[in-house]
Amino acid sequence: MTIKTLKVLKRQAKQVIGRYLPFTQLIQQQQINTKFSQEILLLKGKHQVDNNHQSILFFTTHKCASVYVANILKELIKDTIITPIDLGGYFWKTGASKEIIREGHQKALKPFGYLYAPLREPDECLTLIDNIESYQIVLMLRDPRDVLTSLYFSVGYSHIIPTAQQDVALTAREETLQQTIDEFVIIEIPKLLKKYNDYCQKLLPKSNVILVKYEDMVTDFNSWLDTLVNFFHFDVNPKIVNKIIDQANFTVPKEDIYSHKRQVTPGDHKRKLAPETIERLNFEFGEVLDLLGYER
Repeated sequence: MTIKTLKVLKRQAKQVIGRYLPFTQLIQQQQINTKFSQEILLLKGKHQVDNNHQSILFFTTHKCASVYVANILKELIKDTIITPIDLGGYFWKTGASKEIIREGHQKALKPFGYLYAPLREPDECLTLIDNIESYQIVLMLRDPRDVLTSLYFSVGYSHIIPTAQQDVALTAREETLQQTIDEFVIIEIPKLLKKYNDYCQKLLPKSNVILVKYEDMVTDFNSWLDTLVNFFHFDVNPKIVNKIIDQANFTVPKEDIYSHKRQVTPGDHKRKLAPETIERLNFEFGEVLDLLGYER
């Protein structure tokens, strides 16, 4: 096939894509409207609940099994009339700006009747909550050194990119693949350190907050789940708990950098990062590691 033929085919492909793009966008918007119908109503001020269940805030980070744990929380509230809300997922799918995200959280966070899961960016909502003691708060964290290690593979290889985020996410992927994992980790330190400091300073001291760890979840799931269930102010159906336990699986036969579930074993930073990078991480995250009980 000649270069001229390839150019003709490329031009024809663009014409076809251009012809059907509005239809594709319409389908995608309909899918978003269906999946996030509750979120849309809540953001418009049209969603009402009639119960006095304390709302649950699930704070965490990326690369901390956030979606998996959010789904567990949704299972645990199934016998209640608490409404699950995924603001982060909605804003990500729609490509919302930071201003819209902050405004949305300010409108949507209510102390009764809702499960907000997952919340991964404390600076987008923590400062907006005046009555934070009114909520039940689950804080799930992972060794930040492993979070940064996992983030490199996610941004560079495996993360699914929604249409609304194509330009930004693809640029981030290209930049990541031009870096070594050690370079990427060093660059990302300030952003993650701020997030952990916010969590440790603003949430951990509060009596209505429970800290659960990623490492406990993958090494002793039953005890981890018991801790979570016992925290809530409502009875959880034992059948639901048993179902969650039966479906839990943290086995990864072989590490695959293109898989979302690349590997789950704690301490991956020791296997992937250079000694000097680990030393830098130990220094930068020293207080956080000590507070959360991670060895240096």
